[in-house]
Amino acid sequence: MVRVAAFVSKDARVIWHQPRLLFTLILGPFLILLIFGLGYQNEPRTYETLFVVPEGSQIEDYVKDYAESLGERIEFAGITTETEMADLRLQQGAVDLVVVTPSDPTSSWQENQQSTFSLYHREINPVEASYIRVMGHRYVEEINQQVLISGIIDSQRDAADWSQQARQAEDQATALREAIVDSDEALARRSAEQLQKELDLLLLAMGKGVTLMENIEGLDGSDEMSVRLKSELDRLRQLTGQLGSEGNAFLDRGVETAVEIESSLTEVNRRLQQFENIEPDVLVAPFRSETLTVGRVRLEPMHFYVPAVIALLLQHLAVTLAGLSVIQEKTRGAMEVFRAAPVSAFELLLGKYVGHFLLIAVTGAALTGLVLLALRVPLLGSWINYVVVLAALIFASLGVGYHISITARSESQAIQYGMLTLLAAIFFSGFFLPLYRLAVPVHLLSWSLPATYGTQLLQDVMLRGRSLPFWPALALIVLAVVLFATAWFRLARQTAIE
Repeated sequence: MVRVAAFVSKDARVIWHQPRLLFTLILGPFLILLIFGLGYQNEPRTYETLFVVPEGSQIEDYVKDYAESLGERIEFAGITTETEMADLRLQQGAVDLVVVTPSDPTSSWQENQQSTFSLYHREINPVEASYIRVMGHRYVEEINQQVLISGIIDSQRDAADWSQQARQAEDQATALREAIVDSDEALARRSAEQLQKELDLLLLAMGKGVTLMENIEGLDGSDEMSVRLKSELDRLRQLTGQLGSEGNAFLDRGVETAVEIESSLTEVNRRLQQFENIEPDVLVAPFRSETLTVGRVRLEPMHFYVPAVIALLLQHLAVTLAGLSVIQEKTRGAMEVFRAAPVSAFELLLGKYVGHFLLIAVTGAALTGLVLLALRVPLLGSWINYVVVLAALIFASLGVGYHISITARSESQAIQYGMLTLLAAIFFSGFFLPLYRLAVPVHLLSWSLPATYGTQLLQDVMLRGRSLPFWPALALIVLAVVLFATAWFRLARQTAIE
């Protein structure tokens, strides 16, 4: 224990006597997070958009009407008919997007094909290019809705006329019923003939609206009124044709028919008025989505990245300190002294492990305090779980660093290996890209990095408030133990050979 403690104090004194290094270790990562939090803007950019409408296009007026109402992310930059000029402005950066509209959409529709809006951009960032693609789909859907809304508005105007004719037919049905009740056969016959004319005019005016009525009839789950109306019209024609031969029989049976027709027309008129009063937006898009979270707090983008940054910084710090530790002892000749002294490889390695672990643990504690108090990042889970994750992360990261230090032949080579480990952690630990976007064979590299486990576990503990996941935590601890054991074995072999 005395020999182990000697190595602990030795490495600690080397670092504690470098105040600038301590300042960088503690405040440097926090300042990076602070600048990121203050500078990050969670707002998509606005794209200045130029529309190209071919000369003589059928939708030129339509584009002019709706181009300025496509949303706050599209800034209308005008309409042109010259494709070459639009392309030149895009290449020069005068505009961000060029939208080429279809020249003859009617022909495409007649061929049962969709017309295409082509969006041209000059983005090289694949994330921004994907955003433009999604935005293009979103605003084409908006245009499609605008087209449908225009059709619905026209149909609602027609429905107002249908409703007026339905009221007139309803008045004639009322007059027919009253004439039958008064036993005025002549007036009843005239009312029936006039009612038949009104119904014929109503069906003629509705024409294409029959299908529309059949669609809106399901609003309250009742039977199809259009079918019932046709049936009543057929019965009325049959009864009207029998007026001359049946005499008073018409009066005996006509009340029930007149009441049924009157009731049907009242229902038709109600449905038409209901259709008139519904907002076109609701008819075109009757459903909407609402995104909710089951989390206990609202997370900002910076909050999501903090656990990954903590894991990445602590791993890099441990790899850097441990990576330079053994190689410095070799290059400065201290390893010869240790070999002559009664010091085993286990005692040497354990002492360095403990010394670096304590230093990085203090740095992690200070960084955690600054993050929680100054940046207001939530810690929803248990503090015990958080400490366990940090301890396992530091222990495993030190193992990676000592393997680098044992392998390297110079300090510059150790630094290069450390930088390669940092780059691997940025790309493969889930910090830069989620793991599901990586191919399965690459996952072997991802799960060989302590930062991968640290990122996943810290996100679960800090942001989701979960208890410590058993298998990832166990895997990180096993990785740390295996790295320590293999580093001990390699250092013992080197010491014995030398």
